Amino acid sequence: MSGSVIQNRLDLLIRLQDTTTGLSVGERGIKFRFNGREIRPTPRGDGNYILINHGRDNGLMQIEVYGYEPFEAAIDYEQLDERLPVLDAFLIPSEEMRLGHDLVTLSGHLKGLKSIEAIHLARPLSGLREFDPKRCVMTVYMPNRRMNMTHTYYGLVNAAAGTFEEFMVLEEMNDKKVRIKAPLQEEFAPNAPICRLIFGKVFADGSYLVRVRKTGKNLKHMVRFVTEEGTEYQTIDFGEFAEKEEE
Repeated sequence: MSGSVIQNRLDLLIRLQDTTTGLSVGERGIKFRFNGREIRPTPRGDGNYILINHGRDNGLMQIEVYGYEPFEAAIDYEQLDERLPVLDAFLIPSEEMRLGHDLVTLSGHLKGLKSIEAIHLARPLSGLREFDPKRCVMTVYMPNRRMNMTHTYYGLVNAAAGTFEEFMVLEEMNDKKVRIKAPLQEEFAPNAPICRLIFGKVFADGSYLVRVRKTGKNLKHMVRFVTEEGTEYQTIDFGEFAEKEEE
């Protein structure tokens, strides 16, 4: 008898995440479309979905999840890891899901806007102890003496400049060290706060949308606006928006 070998290739891992909490999203009835055609990725639990033998053509991925704003992202395989191409879909809760008024909305319009992100200044997850640029290894200060940097994208705060630098965690090495994707571009003060990154949404006309959770009284966030002309940062008290919405 002659045998045959069936080879399957993982073409894309899709990770769904509520950007306001950092928690995975695994609701039923999720709709995926690629270049306008409905597709059915295989669920793998914890908000993970995979495409097997789908092909690695570039295109537009659209995702619809009940209770969240529609999500879309351009897939460019030249920009993804060849061995494990990943699409992180950061979902923004929709207006209908504002149960108990625990969500606060920032919206507006800015010409030439390309992306918008925020960090919660009052809720840092850890602080920077030291950084080894050759190994891209970051030693962090953990207030609870345990590693809780379980997410992927973070902002390292430069309080003196009123900015933050985004970095991506590749792996946790031990309870005090993480390896990040690329060297830091700036120098930071000891114990500079590290906060989880909250992703907003930018529309074709330059309008934008950011939602955060009402967690405590201090809702000061640093918001980054990336435009065609450069990058700007603003410290915004979302608590003021919450008070207006309650009036």
